[in-house]
Amino acid sequence: MRVDVELRVRLKIPDVTALTARSALQRRLGHAETLLDLERADYWRLSLEAADEQTALGLAKQLAEKTNLFVNPNKHTYSLWSATAAEGGPSSGPPFRINVLVTSPEDSQGEAACAALRGRLGYGDRVLDVASGVLWTLTINADDLAQAEHLAREMTVTERIDRGLLVNPHYQDFAIAAA
Repeated sequence: MRVDVELRVRLKIPDVTALTARSALQRRLGHAETLLDLERADYWRLSLEAADEQTALGLAKQLAEKTNLFVNPNKHTYSLWSATAAEGGPSSGPPFRINVLVTSPEDSQGEAACAALRGRLGYGDRVLDVASGVLWTLTINADDLAQAEHLAREMTVTERIDRGLLVNPHYQDFAIAAA
């Protein structure tokens, strides 16, 4: 059975990339009142061959902790869960947390991780696919979820010099969803 597991890897120390991006969005691009916080994480989707979700989560934990491909325990923390498991719904009121997943159509990092896991690290047919990206989580002060998602798109997708910062739509793909 194919089970997709999501792995999010964050720095233990303050993320200066996220801090700089938040500062630019608030100060230079005019979102001081609406953008309350900005977080960044490395995102991995691991497609695993497993009997059930618990087995897949155990294998994903082993991949995160026993290989050096995803997590350096000296500087990272991580969380993982089955992508098919039901998650809680979005928050019911402001502020809203919005996720923006940024990926590349040519995912060489995911392909290299998959090849290493299937080849030299000996996980063979248990690893079906690996995809990578960057997950930005925006905490937005808005009246409703639709407005928060609109503001998230405005802040992230670069359309001109004074609009958008985190996604270049000419060579990156993205998905916006409530956290």
